[in-house]
Amino acid sequence: MTRPFFSILRHRCRNAILLLVGIATSCLVFLALSDNLSALPLSETIQSQFIVREPDRVKVLPASQNIQAYVGGKDLFRIRMVNNSNTRLVSQNLKRLSFIRRDSITPNWNRALYYNVSSTPKAFLRWRAERQNICDDRMAAYDNEFLEARDIVVEKRFFKCALKGGELIDSVMNQDEMAEYYELEPGSFQISCSKLSSYFFNGENHLTKWMSSFAELDVTAKVDRVVADFTIAVTRYEYANLYHTMTDWYNAFLVMQFYNRTSFDTNILIVDAHPSGALDPVWSHLFNSTVRLSGLAGRTRFKQLVWGILGYNSLMRTYVSPNPPLLEEFRDFFLSAYDVKSRRQIDCARLSILFVWRHNYLAHPRNPTGFVGRRIYNEDQLVSYIRRKNSNSVVTGVQIDLFSMQQQLQLIANTDILVGMHGAGLTHAVFLPKRSALIELVPNYWSPMAEHFMAICIWRGLVYRQWFNSDPRDEYPEQMTRVPPRVMNTLIKNTIRELCVN
Repeated sequence: MTRPFFSILRHRCRNAILLLVGIATSCLVFLALSDNLSALPLSETIQSQFIVREPDRVKVLPASQNIQAYVGGKDLFRIRMVNNSNTRLVSQNLKRLSFIRRDSITPNWNRALYYNVSSTPKAFLRWRAERQNICDDRMAAYDNEFLEARDIVVEKRFFKCALKGGELIDSVMNQDEMAEYYELEPGSFQISCSKLSSYFFNGENHLTKWMSSFAELDVTAKVDRVVADFTIAVTRYEYANLYHTMTDWYNAFLVMQFYNRTSFDTNILIVDAHPSGALDPVWSHLFNSTVRLSGLAGRTRFKQLVWGILGYNSLMRTYVSPNPPLLEEFRDFFLSAYDVKSRRQIDCARLSILFVWRHNYLAHPRNPTGFVGRRIYNEDQLVSYIRRKNSNSVVTGVQIDLFSMQQQLQLIANTDILVGMHGAGLTHAVFLPKRSALIELVPNYWSPMAEHFMAICIWRGLVYRQWFNSDPRDEYPEQMTRVPPRVMNTLIKNTIRELCVN
């Protein structure tokens, strides 16, 4: 009787010790992950779910489903749990955790550069030649366009704005646009510097104002968080407009490439308080992470922070650059982030013709009715006529902003001829196949000299045609324009002839 008793006691003691060891180990792991994964506040509340990225698909699992089998699995790319406003991430690569992502689909980040460093773009060479150290070795400015700072502290309380940003448009209707920008007081940016030289950036530039907000860093003051990853600070203007936002994305891409970084290790700090917009999720899909200034801790030290190029100064603007660098590489970067293939070869026996419509929609608080001008009066008639006259082609008409960005890119990447009224949607010409065309329609009351989209076609070697309505009788109330079907068909026939000439 004695021997079994001691055996049972020994067995129970061993189990108790193993249990205590297990609890202690779990606590240590939890504390380590909590330290590495301290989440920045998110603006939305999402239902609990697991999102698992595998090589060929994305699985969305309910929170109740056991995912233990996936952890450490060979095919696991990323597991993310979203619960209320907190995010906890388990990943095979823990170094990419400076910020927490907000999108629900894991993008296809590329870990390679998009250009051959042996053939550096001329713009990069100019930036390097115009480099100026303005704070010992801690800050360097490039060609009066952007600035790099090392070991710089951002103290949020000196950034003055009544808004946090990311609000639903309905809750801030008719608010003044200037209320969505920060006023920076001295101390907003802090850096240790023996002598800070004055510096001015090109144009009417918020970066020049940022320079006046510097204060000497108190090296003894505690910081709430240290961000070791490469980060680009961006202030957006016309944030709901695809064209202007494209210049911001392109600018960030160029800066990322200039520093030999990839989307895998590039983060974005949004320094504005615009409400939520349809294009916001794209930022966190193109880059490792995106966070608003309002989501930072009180005092945050950035090991490497770059003040990004002003959107209006983008090399993608026609008056700035006759030939923007790495435009095709930018296209590849963008499409690959959404896992959109871009290998379409034109088939002149079966062309794809896509009309993009402009319809009313609510984009920002300054347009509470959602009114959109430059619309086509006879959409259905136009598509029906073109289908009859081009029976071998696939002719489609869509309001493209109703689709997700991935769906938009899929449509454009498989289009041979894109047709639409002058408007930001035609910026998608950046993503058209290499052998394709754009037909831009311009109403009578608009200037035919606007060259945004013609420039994109010239840069990319695409066929470009423009129709300007010279007959005021084809203009209708609420800025609607009737496009004569026969004229449209002639435009398309001439475009096809140019595309398909041997």
